[in-house]
Amino acid sequence: MDRRESELRALLKMIRDLGGSAPWPMLVNNCNKYGIPLLDLKPLLESAKRKGLIQEKAGIYSLVRFVKH
Repeated sequence: MDRRESELRALLKMIRDLGGSAPWPMLVNNCNKYGIPLLDLKPLLESAKRKGLIQEKAGIYSLVRFVKH
């Protein structure tokens, strides 16, 4: 697993640990605890949005729920 993929997993775990959704300031305050460099946070969020893993509404980032069959 490359660094980017590892950081993406950490981002999703962080949002999950914060209750499934979190505003930008909360993500900034907690990114270091999950090993995500602050400068990589915004590009990671954009990448996760493009992949359909999270959504953003009014500055709140939320996990998108998938049902696996």
